Amino acid sequence: MAIIPRVDWDIIDARVQRYRSQLNGTLASTAYLWIVLEQYFPGSESERSASITDGGEDQGIDAIHISETDGSAEIYLFQAKYRETQASTSKTLNESEALKILSFIKNLFEKSKPLGETGNVNLDECVKRIWEIHSRGVICRYRIVMCSNDQGISRSAQTILNNIKNSYEQVTWEFYSHKDLIKDLATGQRQSETGSLQIIGKEIFERTDGDVRGAIASIDANSFLDLICTEQRQNIKRYLFDDNLRIYLGSAGGFNSQIISTAHSDDNYLFWYLNNGVTITCKNYTYNKGHANPKLRLVDFQIVNGAQTSNALLEASRHRPDLIENIVLLVRVYATDRSDIIERVAVATNSQAKIQFRDLKSNREILKKLELAFFEKGYYFERKRNMHSDKHPDCVIDALKLGQIIMSFYLGDPDKARAASDSVFDERFRQLFNESYNIDDLCKVFVLYRYIENMKDRRSLKSKDSSHENMDVRYLAYGHWHVLYACSVLLKHRKITIPTGNQIRSIVLEAISVVARACDNQQNTSQYQIFRGPKTKARIFLEITGPQPDLFDFLGGNS
Repeated sequence: MAIIPRVDWDIIDARVQRYRSQLNGTLASTAYLWIVLEQYFPGSESERSASITDGGEDQGIDAIHISETDGSAEIYLFQAKYRETQASTSKTLNESEALKILSFIKNLFEKSKPLGETGNVNLDECVKRIWEIHSRGVICRYRIVMCSNDQGISRSAQTILNNIKNSYEQVTWEFYSHKDLIKDLATGQRQSETGSLQIIGKEIFERTDGDVRGAIASIDANSFLDLICTEQRQNIKRYLFDDNLRIYLGSAGGFNSQIISTAHSDDNYLFWYLNNGVTITCKNYTYNKGHANPKLRLVDFQIVNGAQTSNALLEASRHRPDLIENIVLLVRVYATDRSDIIERVAVATNSQAKIQFRDLKSNREILKKLELAFFEKGYYFERKRNMHSDKHPDCVIDALKLGQIIMSFYLGDPDKARAASDSVFDERFRQLFNESYNIDDLCKVFVLYRYIENMKDRRSLKSKDSSHENMDVRYLAYGHWHVLYACSVLLKHRKITIPTGNQIRSIVLEAISVVARACDNQQNTSQYQIFRGPKTKARIFLEITGPQPDLFDFLGGNS
């Protein structure tokens, strides 16, 4: 059987070896999984190590990512295989791997008690969290993601996966290939994509203004899915959404159940009227004017608005492909070579969504000042996501991460840093980002946080398969913001300065012990829930200061 091309192998293996080094010598398979998760969930790096379940007693599941929002949840179940030589890439994922997934799904849905007591710390926590979501009546959908750098999934394994999908209506599966990974890694080197959309009748209107052309058209939904999906509609081509300001397609929040409901309804001919449609930018478009049902040809295009619609249409087509025939989609197409217009179109068509606040505020004066101030100290401040992706991670301070650090360390809200990170660029923006901070101190706190984060990642990756590990490991994995908060309380209570160098380790270890003592009486509750409310923060405070001081006096002026 064939092997993957040498160039493809070199690109992926180089990235895997680099990540192995960054992740303190972790296994190549774990580094590969980490890279895949980064492509699916680029804004969730703080949750990534806790989602990796690969290791002893993992039940055939290598990672679980849970996105819960607006009364629904999308749960990703990853199974990854990394071939460590080019010759071994001739292999496929076989039926034994698929059977493990079938067993896990069955035990999960039947709430088999042993599944939540495997001894694999991360797996047990994810399972308990899923069961908690179920108990609240939240609608859950599951996406099985098989990923490997080989020839893909064997026919027998595909049969098993299809049987899973047919047996459980809320479960779908997809394969993430080495080709998909390389496309996603090609940041700044995106290939030029050309494709066509089927116009309904003569329903297209266009205008031209100087160096910008625009068209609004009614499009056959099937032709749109053919445009944005891989073969047999297994996946959406995520790189077509690189210019979309919204969070990466399929990462947080998933598809909109109302869109799917409309697509599935008997009166889905109303889809054109009820859905906002899709916005596409391109270098050029052409069609045969005056003809009925012409093809709209797009050159070098990007979908800048419509991620949820795209994902929902694909999901609807998997369940009821016959109904998609009746759906007409509204599409806006803008053709220009001007990057500033493309950016303004992306902002304008996404500005109504809360998730856009970071992008909309990335040019605020205070963030530009922080960027300059941090640069003078040897750091690169990311006002915009991935603007310094070529720099070493230890020297990059992400704006969202800085907001969470300030929220935990300075404002005493570690639970909000974990559970309400959207507020960083919303109602708490001015409180978090202002000119009152000492930049030297901010740099020291960032180094302190990085030490905690690196310890969390290192310990989590090495201890997933052991039930005998110190319980601090679990608390660190899910409560690292509370560990940073404990450091702040310890320093303020003792009236000592922010530690540097070798002093960092001792204060962090003490903070971890404090968090562990504060959580000891909550062992029947999942760690995910423990660190989402304010009670754990109060227990940490009292562990350090004792019951006499008043918490609110201590935090006065900081909240």
